[in-house]
Amino acid sequence: MNTPALAPLPAPPRGSPRGDRKTSARGAGLRAGVLLLHALAAAGALAAVTAPPAPALAEEPSASGVDLVVDGVPWTLDPDAVRAAIGSELGAGVTLAPAATAGRPTLVLRGEPDGRVTLSYSAADGRRIERTIDVPAEPDRAAEAIALLAGNLVRDEAAELAAAFGKRPPEAPPAAQPETAARPAPPAAGGKSAPPRGARPAQAGRGAQAARAASSEPLRCALPGAKAVLLGADVLPFVGTSTFDGTNVVRRYSLNLIAGYTAGVAGLELGVGVNIASSFLCGAQLSSVANLVLGPARGAQITTGLNVAGSLQGAQVGSLNVAAGPVTGAQGGVINAAIGAVDGAQLGVANVAAGASIDLQVGVANVAVSDATDVQVGVANVAAGAATDVQAGVVNVAAGKSTGTQISVANVAAGESTGLQIGLLNVATGKVGGAQIGLVNYADESPFSLGLLNFIRKGRLHVDVWGLESGIVVAGVKNGSDHIHNIYGIGLRTIGNRPLLVSALGLGGRISIHQRAYIDLDVLGYTLHEPSTLEPAATIAQARALLGFRLFPELAIFGGPSFNVAFSGTPKDAQLSPYGSAPLGSDASSTERAWPGVVLGVQAF
Repeated sequence: MNTPALAPLPAPPRGSPRGDRKTSARGAGLRAGVLLLHALAAAGALAAVTAPPAPALAEEPSASGVDLVVDGVPWTLDPDAVRAAIGSELGAGVTLAPAATAGRPTLVLRGEPDGRVTLSYSAADGRRIERTIDVPAEPDRAAEAIALLAGNLVRDEAAELAAAFGKRPPEAPPAAQPETAARPAPPAAGGKSAPPRGARPAQAGRGAQAARAASSEPLRCALPGAKAVLLGADVLPFVGTSTFDGTNVVRRYSLNLIAGYTAGVAGLELGVGVNIASSFLCGAQLSSVANLVLGPARGAQITTGLNVAGSLQGAQVGSLNVAAGPVTGAQGGVINAAIGAVDGAQLGVANVAAGASIDLQVGVANVAVSDATDVQVGVANVAAGAATDVQAGVVNVAAGKSTGTQISVANVAAGESTGLQIGLLNVATGKVGGAQIGLVNYADESPFSLGLLNFIRKGRLHVDVWGLESGIVVAGVKNGSDHIHNIYGIGLRTIGNRPLLVSALGLGGRISIHQRAYIDLDVLGYTLHEPSTLEPAATIAQARALLGFRLFPELAIFGGPSFNVAFSGTPKDAQLSPYGSAPLGSDASSTERAWPGVVLGVQAF
């Protein structure tokens, strides 16, 4: 049976603002156009004060209001939200109408094949003007832009607007407008004065939500031209109540056995097989096979199989979840895909998102092609966009301009800047602004790379030759980041009862105290080998503090105290100090002895 109207369903809350970091260049241009609209409105209001009495062409709609005809607009636009926003902008009643009525002020909103919209205004006296513009992807901002365009069309100020919003040039140049303060707008219907246009708060996200708050009519999930019914039940499309009602209906309660097809659902739809809504969902769809909404979905889609929505405000729970537009809420399933911004979360085995911004992805494999990706947690995480905040997994790859934190076995950041990488293998093709901590680190530039092997393309590289009090002379390489370096060297012990080959490996840090002076704090391990067999004879662990002084830009001398501990299989091989050492311990297999020492050396490059 039929009902005259559907009860309102609450719109789900919008996500938090994403910030300037998540605004695309195209979005910035659109916002600039919105600011221009406000300026045009203000200039037009002043012109109305200073100009001589104008003919009927400049008159705004009377208290009786204006009709709005919506024809094939993008599915992201809610016609009722656009109606409310235009009503707030004009300060007059706006009525959704199926077609234009002769002699009545009418706005016609028409969708274009390339995604833009055309808005035309026909005045009661026959005057007609239209403009085609790009609109933002976000429904609220799109409704705001259309409402401001409507106001300027009514006041015949739209040529500059089209230049700001549209890709095509304006049809005619606008008349010059005086750049002075705006006067208050004409009184709205009912005798109440509208606030001055210049006093409107320039806040993000105004538009449909603000217009709804100001509107006397509540938001309805409805479709112009579709019949609203309380209950519908089908075995198949046109086999059931749709045999009599047709499929161009909006159902409050919908029951389907094998498959059901409606224009929209504003309530609850239950199906054993497949639920299909061609225009919108406000409420919930539950099925065992699939839920398909070819327009925006506000609420929940729950199934064991496939969920599809044009855009999503709410949740999708199923094996495969697909949103062909922005997602505000969550997708939970085996595979989740969103072809739009994700202001919420994707939770699944495999998550794919391609939009302006991505909040959270948790899964085995996560892929984000986005200007801004907040958090990815999974076995394999891939982010290809301008900025990535956090990746935690086994393998992390970020191919954007900047990367915040990566924690995994292997981290790769192919961007201009990287904050923190923690893993066995860390690779940053750009500059590391924070630190790399791992077994092997590579970076273009880095202030702090801590690992067994560090390769910094634009880092420090020195050739050192140094000697110890124990008769060991070593030549080696010191390379690393601004403050951390690795030391690799080979040498020879020339004193004692026999010569011994020496290998050295160390890690240290540098403190610059002057343009010519620095302090190095290092820990090293020396291994002494028999020349003929290369078997180890002894090992020395050393901590040293060195003061260096640059004689020339490419040459420095250094020296300082050290503390040494020798480990050997025999007491004789552990006695490496020429002036004696203190025993630390001894057993049948090893001997440890310690002594203070000194290091002197020279550094090149």
